[in-house]
Amino acid sequence: MPPGYRHRRPAFAALALSACAVASAGEPVRYAIDPVHTRVMFEIDHAGFSRAIGTLSGGQTQRMLFARLLLQDARIVVLDEPFNAIDTRTAADLIHIVRRWHAEGRTIVAALHDLDLVRANFPQTLLLAREPVAWGETAITLTAENMLKARRMCEAFDEEAQACAA
Repeated sequence: MPPGYRHRRPAFAALALSACAVASAGEPVRYAIDPVHTRVMFEIDHAGFSRAIGTLSGGQTQRMLFARLLLQDARIVVLDEPFNAIDTRTAADLIHIVRRWHAEGRTIVAALHDLDLVRANFPQTLLLAREPVAWGETAITLTAENMLKARRMCEAFDEEAQACAA
């Protein structure tokens, strides 16, 4: 990477800059141009990304959002359906990142509807159906009994309604 390298694609600048913004009390936000930021922008430029963020596919967008999370280096990560509407390879790559975060001791809170994915990748689960149904180890939480209870709770129209037949 040449010294003093400046990125060519401002659409991707927001990705890296959002993690580098610094401000003092009463001063406008300024962006710290550090070696990590410079390296990120160099790699993005040379990875062939030449499209605006709004034109990315679902998988490319998710990868970009995960890249932003990686730069933020947060101890707690909140994800809302992060594996929906993306290709299998991208999902596998992103799940690998989630597993790495778990191994690092980070807390990952993910809203998911794919129970097979939950069983395979998330050791703790909170099962919700209008209210908490069960919480604990995934294998113990996602039992047939708890799933039936959740289903019945979702099918009821109000809190006084009788449970629906299976």
